[in-house]
Amino acid sequence: MSVSLAIARAWADPDYKSRLLTSPSDALAETGVEVPAGITVKVVDNTTDTQHLVLPVAPPEAGEVSVDELEKIAGGDADLPTEISVQQ
Repeated sequence: MSVSLAIARAWADPDYKSRLLTSPSDALAETGVEVPAGITVKVVDNTTDTQHLVLPVAPPEAGEVSVDELEKIAGGDADLPTEISVQQ
């Protein structure tokens, strides 16, 4: 199962949503989503008047991006990596 399906289940099942908010790794495991050892998952609930913006881990070369490259990225015109690995 994917994370998207776990989200859909949380919308339909208040008990599952509660478990997802309080014990994300366990709740995700119920739906077949395995969280790797050493990774912490935090789940927050958006509301109509509070939305959360999650900033992903910056790739190592992020400090070397020019203003022109940032404009291309923001406009969707840049070639971005399809996979980013997290260095631990």
